Amino acid sequence: MKRIMMLGSLFLLCLFLPATAMSGFLDDILKPAPKQKVDSPAQGKAADQQPGLLDGIGGLFGVKKNEIDLVKKGVGVVGALQPIGEEEEIVLGEAVAVEAFSRFGGEYPNQAWNRYINLVGKTIAEISDRPTLNYHFAILNSPEQNAFAAPGGYIFITVGLLKTLKNEAELGGVLAHEIAHVTKRHMLDTIRRGAVLGSISELSLTAMKKDPKMFSNAIEQMTDLLFTKGLDKDKEFEADVVGVDYAYRAGYSPQGLRDYLQSLAKEEGHAESVFFATHPSTTERISKINALLNGYSDIQGLPFLATRFQQYVKAK
Repeated sequence: MKRIMMLGSLFLLCLFLPATAMSGFLDDILKPAPKQKVDSPAQGKAADQQPGLLDGIGGLFGVKKNEIDLVKKGVGVVGALQPIGEEEEIVLGEAVAVEAFSRFGGEYPNQAWNRYINLVGKTIAEISDRPTLNYHFAILNSPEQNAFAAPGGYIFITVGLLKTLKNEAELGGVLAHEIAHVTKRHMLDTIRRGAVLGSISELSLTAMKKDPKMFSNAIEQMTDLLFTKGLDKDKEFEADVVGVDYAYRAGYSPQGLRDYLQSLAKEEGHAESVFFATHPSTTERISKINALLNGYSDIQGLPFLATRFQQYVKAK
């Protein structure tokens, strides 16, 4: 009943605050700087040619200017990197988020769609294992299908992926998978256990200030891991398990992620996307999720919300 009430509240927000009249709602979610406007990278320029791209993330995600300055200098971690606390995690995530905008074409210029995915994403984040973290969701202006999460709650979905979805349950399943990467600290665990940071994990802030390039190199290796090499497949499988449960707890049919992966599997080997290189076999993931879904006895009747999704995403 609680799950249905949560989705009902989201429905009322969408019903009474339609996409064309939701002015100010995104401001409350993302807390952008007052009067600050972010130039859309989709308007005729490549992402790496955009002036102020680093500053633009402040308008989209509400990142403070002094924090962006630290990222630009390659120094943003307070104290030692082991263990990595939440404050350190957020600043690391900001640096990765900047790189995400740079690599994937910047923000997709449709604020109504961005409001919508924030409504869905934050509804799921509320029932996650880290509900107090300030999550941020953004659509990237890239035609390829991809979605990923940076430490600290920065979650991205490409417009190419968004346009392939059929309903809100599929969207919820994809976002829930990425939220699970954040709640389980998969990226942080990988860089802490592996050789990504190397000796940097033992350095203090003073040492990093003396040689900020060391921190910059660490961030570069983190983004390479996230955008090129991918996480360990066991972490991807865990995110599937946890994400399916998050979607279910939020009131969606837990079949959403599986249904999207079934559509994606038809393109594997035909479509070009780093998604296939950074994730386990799609058919293997589908098989594992099918086995998982057998453990849910009360999913019949849980909503997919195709009509609402069509209204807000497919209407354009």
